[in-house]
Amino acid sequence: MTPALAFFYGGLVHTKNILNQLFLSFVCMGIVFTQWVLIGFTFAFGPPVSRGFGSFGDAVLRFGSRMDPFYSPTYPLLTYAAYQGTFAIITPAIISGAIVGRMKVIPYMIFIFLWTTGCYDALAHWVWSENGWLKHLGTLDFAGGTVVHISSGVSGFVASLILGKRIDYKPHASVANNLPFTVLGCCLLWVGWIGFNAGSANAANALASLALVNTVGAAAAGLITWVVIDALRGQVSVSGACVGPVVGLVAITPAAGFVEPGWAILFGVVPTIIIYFIVLYKHHMRFDDTLDVAIVHGIGGIIGAFMTGLFAQLDANPGGANGAFYGHPVQLWYQIAGILTTVGFAAACTAGILIPLKYTIGIRLSADEEMRGLDWIAHGEKWEVHEKPNRGGTSTTVVGNKSERPPLPNTYARSRSNNKRRSLVRLRSDISQSRYNATRVQPQQQQPQRNNQQLNVKDLPLSV
Repeated sequence: MTPALAFFYGGLVHTKNILNQLFLSFVCMGIVFTQWVLIGFTFAFGPPVSRGFGSFGDAVLRFGSRMDPFYSPTYPLLTYAAYQGTFAIITPAIISGAIVGRMKVIPYMIFIFLWTTGCYDALAHWVWSENGWLKHLGTLDFAGGTVVHISSGVSGFVASLILGKRIDYKPHASVANNLPFTVLGCCLLWVGWIGFNAGSANAANALASLALVNTVGAAAAGLITWVVIDALRGQVSVSGACVGPVVGLVAITPAAGFVEPGWAILFGVVPTIIIYFIVLYKHHMRFDDTLDVAIVHGIGGIIGAFMTGLFAQLDANPGGANGAFYGHPVQLWYQIAGILTTVGFAAACTAGILIPLKYTIGIRLSADEEMRGLDWIAHGEKWEVHEKPNRGGTSTTVVGNKSERPPLPNTYARSRSNNKRRSLVRLRSDISQSRYNATRVQPQQQQPQRNNQQLNVKDLPLSV
């Protein structure tokens, strides 16, 4: 899912930042999983110190092949640790979509490590661990609506406020450079989300089947809803059609194993309608969230967590709870408590990390560097599109330092130049021939006129 997210984001950014955006997602696979093996898993799921904190008891995953009666009763705990590590990886990668094109790479990498340790690990412990206080309160989050999506959406919003708007920010402009990338990323996310949600059943059983159907159903409903609204407004946007399924997937994530499939369709329709019109009028907002992370993931996650408190059923999952529509209205309060806790904690963690970095090593690019793009400034490479003659398409290549390489011959431009010169030669020849033909007149017809007026060749029609 993290490479899928990289493609999804990469197709939507400006050409000068596409390699950097791919890198911001990709690098999380290195930083976060290293952190997860060393201390992350034990902070989230290790032997607890209290309901608020884990411990160093399982640091560096030194528990061998032991089974765990709560987390992994039928398979090794290492498998569970690896699976949960993928959640930890993608959560900070989502944040990167909010800060595209203006944050330095090294501060971003430091931020990812600190945020995962201080924010993600704590939230995972509160919501999913055996003695997490939100879990014991009654907050339902099947696969990461609060832990993953609300936390990353809120953190993206706070990060965009601290960094400020892009130098070339235009509210109505679209800088998408490669929509096929975005379509590819959307499709891979859709498939990967099945593992994200259905895998959270922790077994290949009926609950996993329920989560799978709910996941695909919500995504399908989100896609259709976005496309229908677009069609009613005149044009169906391909980029919008990719956002619709993601909204449905985000919203169903906390409820995937707690609601019946009929309600899953509603989880795709309602959040998509709300988010569509927020995105439509986002230019009135005073912050620059480049790829709408706060809207799609933050607001989408909040709506999904709230709706879970309405439609959850014990008949669907005996390990869950009934929602407000099934005789248990207090469940809505438990969901709101989880939402407010996640929003406040994620915002505080993000500000607490980025503000000190801002006033020490600096986190924002200079105006000149930002205009040139992070592909060149941070990586020394560029994403370029070269036209190829007689093929009706383009080829996309990555090149390094152009000052150290001779320019590539542009045979297509040379061919067009030669054709233009040959056309001018033919034109001049035709004009000369027309003038010559015009001066060859019959003596008996034109002799009297030569004495009275001079033939004006410019007034004669030319055959060119």
